[in-house]
Amino acid sequence: MDSPPFDRRQFLSGTLLTTFAGLAGCTVPSLRDGSAARSIPFRVATARRIDDAGNMRISWQAQGARRITIYASEGPEPVITGRTVGSGGATGSILAEGLAPDRRHYFTLVPDHGGPLTIADRALHLPSIPNLRDIGGYRTTDGRWVKMGLLYRSDQLDRIDDQDMAAIERLGLKLVVDLRTLSERSREPDRLPRGSRPLILDVAADSQGSLGGDMRKAMTAIAAGKGAELLMEANRDFVSLGSARRAYAGLLNQLAEAQPQALLYHCTAGKDRTGWATAVILTLLGVPRETVMADYLASNAFLEKKNEATIKALSQSTSPIAPASLTPVLTVRPEYLESAFDEVDRRYGSFDAYLHIGLGLQPEDRKALRDRFLTGASNERDSA
Repeated sequence: MDSPPFDRRQFLSGTLLTTFAGLAGCTVPSLRDGSAARSIPFRVATARRIDDAGNMRISWQAQGARRITIYASEGPEPVITGRTVGSGGATGSILAEGLAPDRRHYFTLVPDHGGPLTIADRALHLPSIPNLRDIGGYRTTDGRWVKMGLLYRSDQLDRIDDQDMAAIERLGLKLVVDLRTLSERSREPDRLPRGSRPLILDVAADSQGSLGGDMRKAMTAIAAGKGAELLMEANRDFVSLGSARRAYAGLLNQLAEAQPQALLYHCTAGKDRTGWATAVILTLLGVPRETVMADYLASNAFLEKKNEATIKALSQSTSPIAPASLTPVLTVRPEYLESAFDEVDRRYGSFDAYLHIGLGLQPEDRKALRDRFLTGASNERDSA
């Protein structure tokens, strides 16, 4: 997408603020509910789109299974009939071809021993909303897997074009959680998919600094080459700020509702406020820290073209900020997320205490969330 002309006022109030923060007609029956209680033998399983024609590469590693059969569908429910796209041994990789390129495809890997696993490409590959992705498909320390097709993280929704909106509406979203400030929401109001309702959870409502939109402070820090320090401060605020605690607690409360529904949460870039939200959810579900960090850092790849457009516009403007000074606030770094986890340890002593004291999550709530959003039986021998 071509870069828009650089508008200094819009840049100061918008772009910088973003950083703070088979098959149609085929009916397939679901696997029996009891399959979710079986231990899943897969230690690695991925599905990735490899080209614009919709061809997919599915790879896996399973323990204790000898043969794997893969079925394709257009919904997240596990299926055992429909289109068989391949099979293999305990470790394998197949190319699934001939899939509709304008649809999202799920793949159920059925082992001869153990429970099945349904996966999809986490990325939605939508040009007008590049950082939209599923946070499912990750393995936990106790051998369970985060379900796909329920929880999505995203960048801003005001720029969605009609073609991408049609794809988003097929996700069946029921709730869209907006983590942005009032000024962001007023300037760039969400374009919501049909069938969804909005929920405002302003992370920075209590902030008196750059996190809340103090652009003078932000500009001064960035121009001085202190963008990284600014983002580390923002991540600490995600843990300590009262409005941030209320916002993230509110998000967890939505997840704890009786019936799990497809939900999307977002900020503007979908990397900072949304990044911490994702880190909290995945950590409480039992996903290991290195996997949480990998998901966090993936924003750099998904936002690469968007950031290049911003840097290009900046370089053609009269702004006093050098492009190299802006890069730290357009991207994410390990030390940013580590700052938030360090703040958790400093204030609460442990992540569990942060959930309980900081966010008001009870132990039984955490268990309920793990039971709701994880699939497979817990294997305590795998627990870290």
